Amino acid sequence: MQISKRLVGIHPDKVLGALQQHIDAGHEKSALQAIPDLQLQHPQFHNELEQQKARLSAKLIEGVKVLDRKTAEVFRCVNCGGGLARQNPESTHVICQYCGCDAEHPATNIHLERWNKALDLESNFTIGDFFQYNNQRWQAIGVQLFSGRVREYDSEDGWETNFSRYTTWWMLNETRELAWLVDDGSDRYWSEKFIPEKPAVPDSKDKNYEHGIWKLEFAAGEFSYQPKLGEAHQSAESPRLRKMPITPGGKSVGFYTGVESRLDKNDKVKEIEFIRSREIPDSEMFTALGKDLELTDIKRWRNSIRALIVSLPLLLAVAFYLNRGGEAVTQSVDLNTASTDVQMQSIEVKEAGTMMQLTAAVNAINNNSWLGINFALQNSEGEPQYDKYLEFWRESGRDSDGAWQESKRSIKWHVRIDEPGTYQTVVSFEPASTTTKTQLRLESEPNRTSSTPFLFGGVAGFLFMMLFRSKLSSVTAVAASIAVKLKRRFEPGGKPKRERKTAKEQWS
Repeated sequence: MQISKRLVGIHPDKVLGALQQHIDAGHEKSALQAIPDLQLQHPQFHNELEQQKARLSAKLIEGVKVLDRKTAEVFRCVNCGGGLARQNPESTHVICQYCGCDAEHPATNIHLERWNKALDLESNFTIGDFFQYNNQRWQAIGVQLFSGRVREYDSEDGWETNFSRYTTWWMLNETRELAWLVDDGSDRYWSEKFIPEKPAVPDSKDKNYEHGIWKLEFAAGEFSYQPKLGEAHQSAESPRLRKMPITPGGKSVGFYTGVESRLDKNDKVKEIEFIRSREIPDSEMFTALGKDLELTDIKRWRNSIRALIVSLPLLLAVAFYLNRGGEAVTQSVDLNTASTDVQMQSIEVKEAGTMMQLTAAVNAINNNSWLGINFALQNSEGEPQYDKYLEFWRESGRDSDGAWQESKRSIKWHVRIDEPGTYQTVVSFEPASTTTKTQLRLESEPNRTSSTPFLFGGVAGFLFMMLFRSKLSSVTAVAASIAVKLKRRFEPGGKPKRERKTAKEQWS
């Protein structure tokens, strides 16, 4: 969103301060673009805003990125003073990325009002940024945004038409070669001119091509012609890859081939270019944008996930072995307040470090009462080796939600026995219990461990994979950051504005 729109409604006394805050926050380009609008809205601050524009212009001129300062021409926009550069000797027009004026023809061919409403300049990739690709250093010197409709043939449904939008960056390398970086919203492509063996423009009814008709929504930077908003383009692209050498006699790779035509105001073709394109994977976009460290981090995460997947079968086997279980022994006994040191089942331990799973449960507890049981393990000489206090309870009542009841009648725990031998289980009734008698059922099973560590491990593994998925999604987000974003336009009533379709947007 542009700063001029954010400042709408602010009290005039605070406008200059708010503008300075945006500049201090690092939004010099957007602030410069907002100044012409602010001068119209607040003519009393014309001189102050003019001084601010001069300071920003000087700073932006110093910060203009060029491939070679010996051949590039750096100058200011005649309308807003923004820093511009002409780097390609074949460029005939430079459109200011800050205010939308043509540097060669600063009249009103470019609709500034629409420019101000539509463009979001705060993007991660912009004019002047560098791009490392094909072992060469490229620089974005211009950008165009097209919207339109693509018609393709489906063997089942016939011809289908879909709305689409794509961004094209004009790229220049140090040898003054021109190429295009294209983002269609889901994929990125590297496009360049080529001369086919038999040049021919496909017929609009050719089922082997995807046919598009496009309208220019936005343009900024330097171009070999004078772009005009609303100008029409046609395209025909083959959806099938064609093996072609990257350089004459070099290695062959798959390219998508097509033809693009620029139309005049009478919808007549006035320029034709044959284009070949190849898709740029998201990982290559990371490298090309100079984000190798982030890509290394992603690869490290991917290797960790692969190691986790490979080790899962081994971990499951270990978990199964540790929790394989043995023969369960169950015994019941009647207890009351007079029951002390009641001997129950014997436990035979053959291996040191054996894990025992013990489960104690009572059959009945009086309402709103509790009972306690002392549990102990004694060795063959009657010496206590382990003890635990077990408390069971039952409560009930009524509140605003109605009657409720809660109870605890069963307790499960694990005991590690470090010495082989025969152990006797001994239980006694807690005399202070408000329930005076019950039946206790005790079950013991060797070679059983707590499932809690495995549950924690499973949850940790799941979170680890989800975090990795978020890392992968960041790759796509960075790769797609080169697209030009447009804001939705609104009428004064707050509803999206409907634009009238021209003949150039319709299918014949």
